[in-house]
Amino acid sequence: MVSSAGCTPAPSGRLDTAPLHGPTVQPSPPSTVTDLPTFDASTAVGELADGFPQDLIPLPPEAELIASSAEPADALVRISLNASSMHTTEEVMAEVGAPLAAAGFTPENPDATSGLTALTAWSRRTDRPEGPLIETVLVGVLDDGARRLVSVSGAVQAPQG
Repeated sequence: MVSSAGCTPAPSGRLDTAPLHGPTVQPSPPSTVTDLPTFDASTAVGELADGFPQDLIPLPPEAELIASSAEPADALVRISLNASSMHTTEEVMAEVGAPLAAAGFTPENPDATSGLTALTAWSRRTDRPEGPLIETVLVGVLDDGARRLVSVSGAVQAPQG
């Protein structure tokens, strides 16, 4: 019988150079557990935030709501809305712009250097005894070929009620 140093015959009669099962290595537990991020209470994911002016800025029909926010700021509420739509860029801009136009907002096209497919700024001025109230809404659409990503942000009067 031929043998090699450091080898032991296996039950099969073969000479093995290493045990069938190597040393067991226990994984070490993670050193720290990372908490998930927290969001401001004025933010909602997948739904409209409390206080969001949905009569003024409704979610475009058949759009998927990604996130929204409504944060009170003096006489205004700072808002944002992010959604995904299968409608064309022109349809989305009309769906978001129609209620703004009906409420007295005036569209202005800012520089087209934003990288978005479409971008329109809307503004409305209300004269009040305590001073003018200026509201602004920026509506942007990015067409990625499969869908339109809609982003609305600005500051408007808080919904009454």
